[in-house]
Amino acid sequence: MSVNSNTKKRIIAVSIGAGINLLLFFVKLYIGLSSNSVAIYADSLNSLTDSAVCIAAGIGFCLSGEKPNGKYPFGKGRAEELTELIISGVILVSGGAFFYISFERILYPVPVWYSSAYAAVIAVTAAVKLAVSLCFGKYSEKFNSETIRGIAADSRLDFLITLCTLISFTLSSKAEFSVDGFAGVIISIILVIEGIKAVLAAFAKIIGKRNDVLCNNAKKVIEEIADNISVNEIQHHSYGENGVFTADIRAECVTAQELEELTVRLQNAIKENFNSQLYLSFGGENEK
Repeated sequence: MSVNSNTKKRIIAVSIGAGINLLLFFVKLYIGLSSNSVAIYADSLNSLTDSAVCIAAGIGFCLSGEKPNGKYPFGKGRAEELTELIISGVILVSGGAFFYISFERILYPVPVWYSSAYAAVIAVTAAVKLAVSLCFGKYSEKFNSETIRGIAADSRLDFLITLCTLISFTLSSKAEFSVDGFAGVIISIILVIEGIKAVLAAFAKIIGKRNDVLCNNAKKVIEEIADNISVNEIQHHSYGENGVFTADIRAECVTAQELEELTVRLQNAIKENFNSQLYLSFGGENEK
């Protein structure tokens, strides 16, 4: 399998993320079982989910990074969008499972054994998740990857979740009700809401929702090339790193040579500004 250098860097980034989250899973699982805290236990499963998310993202990058060929003329970039949907589904299902576990703890409360050493370790894991979110945030800007951007956002959410877990763990030793269970419910509700939003966003991309901002920006670039150009309609098709614009334009060109030169200029401008290919048709009806 042949992939470019940017794809290799993205794969390395999510591989490191998978390793970090797997380590956090084992640490939190040990503390959750030792302290009998369902919130910490749920948080540990969340870290395991994040590790699986990073692995799925790596597989998606491997597929989307393959070069175009005769069978896949635009490559397998849609695999990255499918990965986003899988990641979103995993987050949603995890949130539902956490809710069940936490609600059961509210109905049937059990004692939580507080330890300042355990609390300190949980605080360190929260700091690690914050650092991971910042690193992935920078990577998402560098590689313009929605998948990495989603992992960064999920890591920020995980930081808040772990912080909430730490607070509930600290209060559990003093409160007379199941703070642990209520904290788990709050965590699970947040995960469910974020999972639903992510699933809807990923599904919209897969079924072809129009990116109005991107299309309008490309339209401006095309119409700024020359005064005699107007865009009737423009669409964008995403294939991972390989983007494709299809546009119907009106242009006052006298000769075939002028039309050919204009086409080359427009394609170069789109390639330079959006790293995408441009396919043109001429003379269609104006947009209404």
